[in-house]
Amino acid sequence: MVSDCSRDISIFTIAEEKSKSKDQKTDYETAIRLCGYGKFHYGFILLCGMMFLSVALQNGVNAYILPSAECDLNLSSEQKGFLNVAFLIGGVLSSVFWGVSADAYGRKKILVWTLLIDSIVTLISSFSQTFHVLVTFRAINGFTIGAPGSLIYTYLGEFHSSKHRVKSICYVGFFWTLAWLILPGLAWIVIPLKINLQFYGLTYNSWQLFLALMALPTLMMGLILIGYPESPKFLLARGQNREALEIVKNIYAINTGKNKSDYPVIELWASPEEAEAKAICYDDELSPDSSSTLLVIMRLLKNAWMQIKALSSPPLSTYAILCWTIYFTNMCGFYGLGLWLPELFNRFENFYRVHPNISSVRVCQLVSLNETVNTEVRNCDEIIIDENVFINTLIVNAVCLLGNIMSGFLADRVGRRTLPVTLTVCAGISGLAIYFTKTSTQILLVSCIYSLTVSAANFVISSVTVDIFPTYVGAIAICMMTCFGRVGAIASNLAFGMLLDISCEVPIILVAGIVLSGAALTLMLPPATKT
Repeated sequence: MVSDCSRDISIFTIAEEKSKSKDQKTDYETAIRLCGYGKFHYGFILLCGMMFLSVALQNGVNAYILPSAECDLNLSSEQKGFLNVAFLIGGVLSSVFWGVSADAYGRKKILVWTLLIDSIVTLISSFSQTFHVLVTFRAINGFTIGAPGSLIYTYLGEFHSSKHRVKSICYVGFFWTLAWLILPGLAWIVIPLKINLQFYGLTYNSWQLFLALMALPTLMMGLILIGYPESPKFLLARGQNREALEIVKNIYAINTGKNKSDYPVIELWASPEEAEAKAICYDDELSPDSSSTLLVIMRLLKNAWMQIKALSSPPLSTYAILCWTIYFTNMCGFYGLGLWLPELFNRFENFYRVHPNISSVRVCQLVSLNETVNTEVRNCDEIIIDENVFINTLIVNAVCLLGNIMSGFLADRVGRRTLPVTLTVCAGISGLAIYFTKTSTQILLVSCIYSLTVSAANFVISSVTVDIFPTYVGAIAICMMTCFGRVGAIASNLAFGMLLDISCEVPIILVAGIVLSGAALTLMLPPATKT
C-alpha cells in the first residue's frame, strides 16, 4: 500500500513538472530528471568508467615496474618512493590549472587533449634508460593525467540528477578497482617475458613494454570522447542555453526512444545562483576562441581569481577546507600502503623462499632482514618476482570490486556521513593490523579489508564533494581536492620510502592514524543533498 502511494506521488510529481515546463522556463535539475534514466546514462557511465580505468592504470603502474626496473636502473628504496612521488607532484602542479581551464573552456575539451597527450608521453617514457629520465617523464604523466583524474567526477556528475549523481560516481569507482585488477594480471603475463632488445644504444626490457601498453587505453578513450557532448550544465552556466537544451533533448530521445520534439521542456534557465556565478566568474569579453595568446592568459588568470574568490566565501570555504582535508587523509592511506603492498608481498615470498623452515615473521622484522634477503635472492641477470605477488594482488583488487558495488548500492540509502565514516574507520583499523601480520595469508586477508574500505571511501568522498559544490566552482573545487589528496599521497610515499627500511612501525602507524583522523572529520560533512 505504501509502495503504491509512493509510486502515485512520484507519477503525479513528474506529471506536474511536465505541465509546468510547457508554460515556463525549466531549471536544469528538473530538465535532466525529465530525461529519465536509461541507455544514455548507462553508456555514459561506461565511457567515464573506461576513462577512469585509464587514469587508474597510470596511477598504479609504478607498483609493478619498480620491482622489475630495480636492477636495470639500480634503484634504492628511496628512489622507488621518489618515482611514485614524481608522478604525484606532476598531478599537484596541474590541479589548479586544469580546474580553472575546465571551468573556462569546458570539461570535454580538457579531457580529450590531456588523454591524447598522456598517451604520447607514456609511450616515449617506456624508452627511459636512467632513473632521472624516467622520473621526469613520470612527472609529466602525472601533470597530464591529473586532468581526467579529477574532472571525470565533475563531467559525470553534471549529466545526472541529484538522485543518481552520488550513486553513478560510486559505480564509476568500480572501474578504478578493475584497473588495479587488470594491472597485476597483465604484469604477470608481460613482465616475466625474457625480453632484452638492443637498438641504437638503447635497451628495451619487459617492464618497459608493460609501461608502453599503458598508453593504449588513454589514446583510445581520448579518441572516443571526441564524439560525446560537452556538459549541458556547464553550457547553461556559460549562458549557452540553446546548446544545453539541445544536448538534454538528445539524452531524452536516447533514454526514452521517443522523438526529441516530445521533450516537454521548451526553454532552460539558469538558477539565480548560476546566473550570478556567470556574472562573477566568467568574462564574456575575452572569448575562449580568441586567437590572442595574451588574451587567453589574461582570461585564465581572471577566471582563476574570480573562482577562488567565490570559493573563499562562506559556507563554500568551510566545506572546501573540510572536503580537501578529508581527501588528504584518505589518500595518505590509499597511496601510502596501497602502492607498497606488492613490495611487501614480494618481500614475504622472497623471505620464505630463502628461509623455508621459518613459519612466520612480522612485517617489520621482515623489513629489517630485507637487505640480507635481497643479497641472497636478487640476481640482476634474472629478476626474481614470485608469481604469488601477482596472485595476491589480483585477489586484493578482486575483493575491492565488491566494495565499489556495495558503496554504489548504499550511496542513496544511507546518510551522507554514514558511509564514509564507516569505511574510513574500518580502513584505519585494518591499516594498523598490518603491523601485526606474521604470514603471507594474514597480510593478504588484512590487505583485502584495507584496500576494499580505503578505495571505496575515496569514491564516496569524491561523489559527496561533487554534490556539495555548485557548477561555477565545481571543477576547481574537485581539482583542488585532488591536489590535496596528491599532497597526502606524496607525503605518505616519502614516509614509506625513507622509513620502511629503517623503522617500519612509524610509517604504518602514522598512515593508519591519519586515516582514522579523516574518519572523525567526515562527521562534519553537511547532511543536506545540495548546498
